[in-house]
Amino acid sequence: MRDTSGMDAVARRLRAEADQVLELHEAGDLDAAFAACETLLAAAQAADPADPVVRESLFLARFERALLLTELGELEAAAAAYDDAAEAPADLDDPDQRHEVAMALLNRGVCLDAMGDHRGALEAYDRLVVRFGDADDPVTRDQVVRGRVNRAAALLALDELHEALTVADAVIGELDASEALGAEQLAMAMRIRAAALRALDRAGEAAEVLAAVELCAADDPAARTQLASAQRERAEVLTELGRRDEAVAVLDATVRRLEGDPDPEVAEARLELLDVEADLLDELGDHARARAVRAEQDEA
Repeated sequence: MRDTSGMDAVARRLRAEADQVLELHEAGDLDAAFAACETLLAAAQAADPADPVVRESLFLARFERALLLTELGELEAAAAAYDDAAEAPADLDDPDQRHEVAMALLNRGVCLDAMGDHRGALEAYDRLVVRFGDADDPVTRDQVVRGRVNRAAALLALDELHEALTVADAVIGELDASEALGAEQLAMAMRIRAAALRALDRAGEAAEVLAAVELCAADDPAARTQLASAQRERAEVLTELGRRDEAVAVLDATVRRLEGDPDPEVAEARLELLDVEADLLDELGDHARARAVRAEQDEA
């Protein structure tokens, strides 16, 4: 519980209502949390927005409302709610407030992408990049990088392949593969670049790009999950190119690299690699080895 001494009655009430929303959300009682969020939103909107506690409560109410709508599967309403959160009063010279607004815009784009509204998502990502592209604090910069990568993915989904390549290349050129910070987004950008190249009938180049994902720092589980996905896609490209033995070698090397990984998502991605490897071995006629791989999959 936060210290509310020294606050006026309105601020104390808003803080208490905000804490209740967060507690209910954390407990998983989404309906009750949503109702409490509506109460908080009404109270915050009726208070003085110049008061920092009011501003904080207003943003929290709008953002939590969007999060809850997302979890309730109401994506269209959630996208609109994230837009409302992004338009909450904010001092953009304050890094904390700046990254809150950036996060709201990013989440709006993600919701619209999930709905298949890639054009609308592009607009949200553009607002994020234009508004905060020169931010110097690490948290907002991370949101901007994610927005740019998601922008490339949306362009890919819209079949605007050359534009997707341009955006992905710009991100790839700025991130350092040896740094853990940003490795996940770098790997994603490289996968988007490879997908665009495949769609442009440049499969050989796509395979080279996906091979380079192995050079990305893999300290973070999310980066290792991207690594697994990239090498699965690399195996698919190699198979298309008639290089099936090489595809099997790529899958096997990645499976060994990720063996014993404690992260559940990485472990799940590894199982998918084993499944693809077994199917490919069967296609090559190496049924004994395929059975061994499936046995390993069953034991995992």
